[in-house]
Amino acid sequence: MTSMSDLEKISANQEGFNLRARAHLQSSYYDVERFKQGHNMLRKLEQEELGDVRGRSLLELQCHIGVNSLSLARMGAQVTGTDISDEAIDIATGLAGELGLDAKFVQANLYDLPKVLDGEFDMVFTGYGTLSFLPDIHGWAQVAAGYVKPGGTLTIVEIHPILTLFDSVDGELRVARSLFESRDVHHEMSKSYADRIEDEVPVETHSIYGWRWTVEEVVNALVDAGLTIEHLREVPYDARQRLPLMVPDGDHNWRIPGDPIPLSFACVARR
Repeated sequence: MTSMSDLEKISANQEGFNLRARAHLQSSYYDVERFKQGHNMLRKLEQEELGDVRGRSLLELQCHIGVNSLSLARMGAQVTGTDISDEAIDIATGLAGELGLDAKFVQANLYDLPKVLDGEFDMVFTGYGTLSFLPDIHGWAQVAAGYVKPGGTLTIVEIHPILTLFDSVDGELRVARSLFESRDVHHEMSKSYADRIEDEVPVETHSIYGWRWTVEEVVNALVDAGLTIEHLREVPYDARQRLPLMVPDGDHNWRIPGDPIPLSFACVARR
């Protein structure tokens, strides 16, 4: 059997994200009704790393249904969001219109984004759960860096790759895979994600393809793209419950009791 190309995997992911986009209108993670009432959907780490965005032009890469982008618009940023899913972009555009928020949304495969979006931004941002769907981390960094104005920043807040190596077995963490082997990931999905595993949203069965990147690879890709790393941060909490033993911490984050491993990381780079 001929193996799938990266382009075919990206296309399959686009179909999967289209299914997820509609499902996420009912997801507790995105909590669209609460968002409509004025809740800021950015998580603690994202808000801390982005800081004051008032009056800044900001591009969010892989924005999904746009609730983070629109939260940033509420905070005073001049926002453009982009995503591969046309369904997600339709939802984001509809939310912006319904709520009277000034934000622009563009549908594109990230690697093709320069073909449809021009310009540079004070800030470029990508949040939880984005880098693992990119087959070429250096190509991503070149695209992302190309949108950063001289003096501007690129901010990443992501799931720590260490977390992806563990399973929860009988209430304990067990190493189940290597970060340096089996870098390609394929899952057949029939549900999407939510804050709590028990709240996961049913979705028509679809394939999702991913790629595991080390923090080292992400940082070096940014350096190779001509950016300067300002700081790198690792924290013992995550935006949602990814393993059954994770518990809420009272600050809208999830932790593993005892904080044994980093669960999220953030990196800010400047041009």
